[in-house]
Amino acid sequence: MFEKATKTVIEVGGSVIGSAKKVGSSIYAVSKEQGELAGMKVQKSIVEKRLQESYALIGKRYLEYVKDSDASVVFDVSDIIEAMQPDVDKLEEIEAFLLEKEMNVKKNEEERRQKKALDAYEAEKAKLIKALEMDIINNEEFEEKMSIVQKKYDNAEQIRRLEMQLQMDIISKEEYDAKLSKLLND
Repeated sequence: MFEKATKTVIEVGGSVIGSAKKVGSSIYAVSKEQGELAGMKVQKSIVEKRLQESYALIGKRYLEYVKDSDASVVFDVSDIIEAMQPDVDKLEEIEAFLLEKEMNVKKNEEERRQKKALDAYEAEKAKLIKALEMDIINNEEFEEKMSIVQKKYDNAEQIRRLEMQLQMDIISKEEYDAKLSKLLND
């Protein structure tokens, strides 16, 4: 019995170390993605400001044209538009990059959530198997608890949404408990 307990403690310790490494790696990846997005949003803001200045210049030139209206003079802002074109192109490029990056961030976040749910499922399953092997629970209890663990995994996204609703005070703790119980017991 002591050997089984020692073995379990060693395995759990290894699992904790592995989990810590994964968390550190995940935090780095998220920080890097968020940093890239923030940098591109700053660039977008700078380009938009330059474009606004150019639009203001066009407006100013038009007012001068109307004020000094002479039928022989054609209203021409082609020089301003030509000067704006690189910024317009850059803005389109940045917006396309941001859209793609935001989609990648959402996809990566969804993959992380799915992996987290799978890891939680596997950890719970391993714990229950060890408890069964050590005669801490019987087969009936194992099956009952595995059914709940499976339902938690199958409904991970709905549970995440419920948790967010609770955190945002959209639902009460009682509503959360009732909805969670319904998810896990249906």
